[in-house]
Amino acid sequence: MKLRLLIALTAVLLLTAACAISATRRPAWAPSVMVASADSHATRAGLETLRNGGNAADAAVAVAFALGVTEGYSSGIGGGCFVVLHMADGRAAAIDGREVAPERASRLMFVPRKTSDRTDLSLYSPLAAGVPGEVAALELLSREFGNLPFAEALAPAVALADTGFPIHEYYAGVINSYATRLGSDPGSRAVYFNDDGKPRAKGDYLVQRDLALTLRLLQQDGAQSFYSGETADRIVSFMQSNGGVISAKDLAAYAPVQLEPVRGTYRGFDILSMPLPSSGGIHLIQLLNLLEDYPLGYLGAGSSESLHLIAEAMTLTFADRAEFLGDPAFTVVPVEALIHKAYADTLRKKISRASHLSNPAPGAPWEFLSGIEHHTTHFCVVDAEGNAVSLTATVNTPFATGITIPGTGILLNNEMDDFVTEPGKANFFGLVGKAANEIEPGKKPLSSMSPTIVLKDGNPYLLAGGAGGPRIITATLLAILNALDFGMDIQEAVDSPRIHAQWMPDRLFMEPDHVFDVQQQLAARGQTVDIGPAKSRVQAIMADSVRGGWTGAADSRGIGAAIGF
Repeated sequence: MKLRLLIALTAVLLLTAACAISATRRPAWAPSVMVASADSHATRAGLETLRNGGNAADAAVAVAFALGVTEGYSSGIGGGCFVVLHMADGRAAAIDGREVAPERASRLMFVPRKTSDRTDLSLYSPLAAGVPGEVAALELLSREFGNLPFAEALAPAVALADTGFPIHEYYAGVINSYATRLGSDPGSRAVYFNDDGKPRAKGDYLVQRDLALTLRLLQQDGAQSFYSGETADRIVSFMQSNGGVISAKDLAAYAPVQLEPVRGTYRGFDILSMPLPSSGGIHLIQLLNLLEDYPLGYLGAGSSESLHLIAEAMTLTFADRAEFLGDPAFTVVPVEALIHKAYADTLRKKISRASHLSNPAPGAPWEFLSGIEHHTTHFCVVDAEGNAVSLTATVNTPFATGITIPGTGILLNNEMDDFVTEPGKANFFGLVGKAANEIEPGKKPLSSMSPTIVLKDGNPYLLAGGAGGPRIITATLLAILNALDFGMDIQEAVDSPRIHAQWMPDRLFMEPDHVFDVQQQLAARGQTVDIGPAKSRVQAIMADSVRGGWTGAADSRGIGAAIGF
């Protein structure tokens, strides 16, 4: 009797685990092109651009600008972005459009001098804004890799801003959540509130004519209008009148940077991801190196043992992030060592399959040098020629500063909070950094954005990236592991319940869909399990090895769409 009861309970647990993974819609499929983004309007903007003769780079520009209109709480021209791309002719590149600390920024600018001083200036004031980089980065992407004029790729975003779109229930919920902050700023109140003084609700049309004007200036004069033209004048005037420090000189000096992607391998696949000032690509490859030695496929998706090993690898990686990473123009970062497989071998010795290592010390990578939540958004594009773009854009926190510059429609980012704003103080996402990421003029704050392309036999096979602060790294990792190790289709890989660990705080965050038995077994290994809602979203595309073409996935935690033709 006891044996039959044990078998029955085991069957129930296995069925529950299977349901947690399989309770998801089927991925989109298309024979030639695919766009997966966090908003259906933006996805269609990319498809329209492809139909009009654009390639994946042109479509990426169109999607990015459209997302700034229809998902402005996550990204926009007042923020920054990172791009990783692989072209059909074999060229691979990364484009750094990260925000930059203004010339008048200083290491102690956010440290309160009196107990009565505000402690949230790095989040909710004009001082919180770094010099925006998205516009310049997208123009560079268009010029160097696109087929169409920059102005043409902007057209869908201009139309969406000028004529408006009905607000989705999800967007209405975000506006309502941040209504107090938005309502306290005249520029934001004019955009996100109706004439009756109430926040815009589901079904209301969101028309952004000031933003449409700014986008038209970009069509007419290119990025110059933003960095030294009419739009720049409006930004500087606002800063001077409201206590900000971004100057005309800061804007004119901004330049995006084309870089080599950071590269790694995993089980025979080649990995291309974002280099510094993003920590995402480096630590994604470091995580894959740590996990490559474990038989994850045999241990099973969602099992307590596989999740424990993944969580321990995450903890070790984030310890290194806090210790070593910062803007490479200001600090020496041992990148080559951190992504070295031999270094991963030394770190792996700290991992016990039976118990959790609490607050591990950072590793010692130097000997491996050779002597030489609805904030942030991600999308992927592949075209019929085999060009592929993976792009992550952000304004940092939801609605960022909550400040919209009147007459421009530009929502100011609050990326300065991604620096170490005060010794020992955690940022919005709970991350604690060290001197390598302290504020200096002209410096770029460390990011977790992880736009990634996985190659098979030299060709794009899987594109992924996400939103969610430091959870971007771990969510992107899990999508890749779910597809490559656990054999899930791309929608299952994206929707499967996630975990996250980041060294400090010393907790294992788990989405509630993980079965209770697994939660208990992880706790028995010493993990401090913290069950909570989803705080990351992933968009991904994967080659269909059976039918050919592409499968696409927009995270079911959000309202995005993957569509192709």
